[in-house]
Amino acid sequence: MKGEASEKRKAKAKKKEEAKEVSWLRGLKLSPKQIILFMLEFLAVSALFLVVWYYLGEFYQGVIFFFAKLILITMGYTPVQISAVILSDAYLGNFNLVPLVALAIATPGWRLRERGAMIVIGVPILFLLHVLDLVAHFPMYFYGSEFAQFVVYSIGVGGVAMPFIIWFVVCYKEFVLA
Repeated sequence: MKGEASEKRKAKAKKKEEAKEVSWLRGLKLSPKQIILFMLEFLAVSALFLVVWYYLGEFYQGVIFFFAKLILITMGYTPVQISAVILSDAYLGNFNLVPLVALAIATPGWRLRERGAMIVIGVPILFLLHVLDLVAHFPMYFYGSEFAQFVVYSIGVGGVAMPFIIWFVVCYKEFVLA
């Protein structure tokens, strides 16, 4: 009897430990059902904000163009060279703000403070990446710069992951230290 009870306790403890390992969101103390709900909410908010982004994105891209133009002129590009690059509808390429905002809104258990931190940290980082990406296209196209090409391709790949990296950094205490 005594050995059987001990085995049951061990099995129960092992099951509990496995459940913790299965949930990579364990720091947020979510059940599997809550994780599914979080993902569904993330997708719904992403879809909604993507529709909004079609209208806001053009303004955002205008701000990026403004700052990139200042940098490009400082780098020695002429206004004629700058205007030769047609970037209409380029704002759709900056859609990584969509998952950033969706993660800030959909993450369960966050207070307004965490949601605000996600936006306050994430938007400037993504903005700088977008400006750098635009600026790096010029030496890549005009001079065939391999370094600029590396920067453009790196931002292209890393930019997709950046909202999730920012989210993880903001969630670090809950993920790792919980």
